[in-house]
Amino acid sequence: MKIILSIILTILSCTLFGQQLRFNNELVDTIFIQSHVSSYQFDDQGATKGKADVISITFDLARNQYVIDQCYRDEYIRTTRPDTIKVDTRNYKVKIGRSINTKEIEALFTSLSTRIDQQALFEQIDTTELKKHLTEKQIRRVAKWYEVDWKFRRRYSTKEENSAFFESCKSLDTLKTYLIERFDTSGYAIISDYSSTINIRISTRQTEYRFEGKYPNPVKQPWYNHTDTYQLFGQAVLNLNINQSLRKLLPKGFLLKETISTVALVDDYIVWYLERRGMKY
Repeated sequence: MKIILSIILTILSCTLFGQQLRFNNELVDTIFIQSHVSSYQFDDQGATKGKADVISITFDLARNQYVIDQCYRDEYIRTTRPDTIKVDTRNYKVKIGRSINTKEIEALFTSLSTRIDQQALFEQIDTTELKKHLTEKQIRRVAKWYEVDWKFRRRYSTKEENSAFFESCKSLDTLKTYLIERFDTSGYAIISDYSSTINIRISTRQTEYRFEGKYPNPVKQPWYNHTDTYQLFGQAVLNLNINQSLRKLLPKGFLLKETISTVALVDDYIVWYLERRGMKY
């Protein structure tokens, strides 16, 4: 019995962790993910402060598995007057060499290769998970953050009006309208004094594929495929499964992980709804 159990566990391990994956039919050697935040300080030194989290996952030929190769955070201050940079690095408490489930990597590859129309985004939403966060309490919290929660007070609205407001905000039909209106793939925002981006690089022997999710796009959507360097702004890839797959790969506390979560989607939706109802401008 012990021998049979050992064989079964070995087979399962090989299924979950073994085999080198392909992206665009090319064998993938490394997946490199970097989250980066920086802001210009507008001071006499021309300083920029920033931090970046990095994780790389490589294919270990000897073990026939994808493993964590490195995982660390850089915090830096760069100045232009004079030209200097100071960097402090600390490693994440992640076991280097730990195996990664290939199903999770494969899910990320599939989502990065699949563009979704705005009309189909709702089908990617886990409504059960969403309803856990889309509550009256959260709506009030977001309204308070933008200092418009006073409009819910008795002096300005009745209990019945507030109840109708919250129920309308929690309506899935209203959410569908948000998904169609909010996720625009036609433009590419450029902000010079602030950056909040997640970059994914997929390296094969033939090609390095690069994808970018950036602020101010909602939950970093759409992502941009910058592999073709002749395309100045890249090719937009709208697919909420990219965020879901990426969150499963990234360790706890990884920089900007919360910006691609269901909670972040709910908060952006609430802000959109407040604006739609004329409570926020």
